[in-house]
Amino acid sequence: MKKKFVIVFFIIFFMLIVFYRYMEISKEIAIQNLANKTLESVKIANDAILDSYMLVAQKDFFDIMKNKKMLEILKKFKYATKDEQNLLRGELYRLLYKDYELLQRLNVRQFHFQTYDGKSLLRFHLPYKNGDNLMDVRKSVRIANTKFKTVVGFEGGRAYPGYRYVFPISYKNDHLGSVEFSVSFDGVEKKLKKILPFYAHEIIFDKKIIYEKVFKQNRVFFIDSKFSSDYCIENFALSEVTKKIYDDIFVNKLIRLVKTTPDFLEKLNKKDSFSIPIIDNNVGYIVTFLSIKNINKKYAGYIVSFGKFQDIVEIQKRYNSIIVIGFIVSIFIYFLIVILIIQVQKIKDEALKLNKFIDIQNSIVILTDGVEFKFANRKFFDFFGYKDLDDFLEKHYCICEHFMKNDHFFSLADVKEDESNWVESLLNLSGRKRIVSMLDKNLVSHAFTVSINKYDEKNYIIDFGNISDTIREKLQLQEQATQDQLTKAYNRAYFYKNIDSLILSNNEQNKKTGIIFFDIDHFKNVNDTYGHQVGDDVLKTIVNIVKSNIRSSDKLIRWGGEEFVIVLPVNEIDNVYKNAESLRIKIENYKFNEVGKLTCSFGIVLHSDECSIDESIKKADDKLYEAKDSGRNRVVV
Repeated sequence: MKKKFVIVFFIIFFMLIVFYRYMEISKEIAIQNLANKTLESVKIANDAILDSYMLVAQKDFFDIMKNKKMLEILKKFKYATKDEQNLLRGELYRLLYKDYELLQRLNVRQFHFQTYDGKSLLRFHLPYKNGDNLMDVRKSVRIANTKFKTVVGFEGGRAYPGYRYVFPISYKNDHLGSVEFSVSFDGVEKKLKKILPFYAHEIIFDKKIIYEKVFKQNRVFFIDSKFSSDYCIENFALSEVTKKIYDDIFVNKLIRLVKTTPDFLEKLNKKDSFSIPIIDNNVGYIVTFLSIKNINKKYAGYIVSFGKFQDIVEIQKRYNSIIVIGFIVSIFIYFLIVILIIQVQKIKDEALKLNKFIDIQNSIVILTDGVEFKFANRKFFDFFGYKDLDDFLEKHYCICEHFMKNDHFFSLADVKEDESNWVESLLNLSGRKRIVSMLDKNLVSHAFTVSINKYDEKNYIIDFGNISDTIREKLQLQEQATQDQLTKAYNRAYFYKNIDSLILSNNEQNKKTGIIFFDIDHFKNVNDTYGHQVGDDVLKTIVNIVKSNIRSSDKLIRWGGEEFVIVLPVNEIDNVYKNAESLRIKIENYKFNEVGKLTCSFGIVLHSDECSIDESIKKADDKLYEAKDSGRNRVVV
């Protein structure tokens, strides 16, 4: 009998060891999953902020490109002597320094013009420092002035590092150089604090990368990071963020705790994103390290976020409670049936706690295998207006039916043929592209980020976080960047950004792409006779006439001045001609305020895949001039 007791004792003891180790590993995984999800939130928020700054930078660039005086100065500078260049540099500074003051209020730290051969022309942030060659130091400047492309990304510099938006400048078919808008981390940090529940954020730079580019005298603007002497941060004179958190008790406490974690330096030296959950004196914290790459796609440093997250303490308590229960259950192993009943009840209680925990979440949470819908939290039913899951399943089979089709969001139309369902399709997308739009019970649209976590072998827990305000602001900025400010027609930026997708969409519908190029006859006489205000009114009226007589699938673009382009899906050239002729008659019969009667001349072509879109535009432009030469107020094919 004693031998059996010993055998039973060792069996129970072995099972306890296995159980304890399993629960410890599970607890670590659950806590780390929460930390990793937090890191993903930081990444999505940071990407969205940088995208919004890109839209602002594009708008600022378009605004300064309207400044003809500035363009004339840059053109003169290109061909001037050194003494003349110094005078022109001062003239440019006086012309734009107020614009720089406005940009500073928008967190643009560096407003910098470069020459066509990659030299510093004028740093508004360091106006006395110019003439140094940036071609070999700054890849962004080299690309902008050799390949004439816009360059976006993080990059170290001769003065300061920053998120850079570099645009090539051309005027009258002459490349004059480039202009750069550089955003400091201080601007990014302000928006991160508004979006995410973190106490503080800072950026730490790889010291070697910063020091190999920056002016030696500017190295004083950097001090060692408290995480490692291999990293540096901007000093108090340069960064408001550093001022706020360098001696902050909370931040310094977390830095000390992070440095004591066993694998911190190993993770730091791998230069990949990582997160570290910490529990200290029954308080939970998460510190995330988001790896940032520069324009060369090389590692440059980390965005570090510090936050208090009590949820990880709750996870620890829950698992510790289960461990204690396991020990108690093992003591009463002889009462197996009773213990099994108790354990089943405890599992049910844990499930109820989990359901309650999910129900109080502010986001929509569901459980599905991508086909069968198995669970939804209370937020789901409140949002769509259903009593329970059975009520929902009577009318729908899946939440994916509610995804609205839109160019900016994911929908069922985006699921590819080789993907088994919408969940697999979303998993194949990058995190920041996992965004859907859905209508609530009041038919109000909302935007959601989609986070997907594996629940078991077949099922996924999917979290829909509401980001409607952030998306709405982003879409408004995108619309401003692609819309002509005077007439509210689309602009060239919209044309070149969307023409490939418009052509592809037409092809998928077995349609061809028609081009109508037209302008207003004798428009110069209108400006000369009645003034530019009347001329502007004429342009806006023309746009209103055209918009009211074309389809929603037809895109009207203000090409420049009084010239316009219409891109439309058609079956043949005859359809293009009928549309153009109808518009010509509508405009001819319209009585304009003050001006009276006006006419337009039209050139039309049918775009072919055998030539580029620019070649098709040129052909349409040539046809327009044939219309002009043959008497105006006509359509030429």
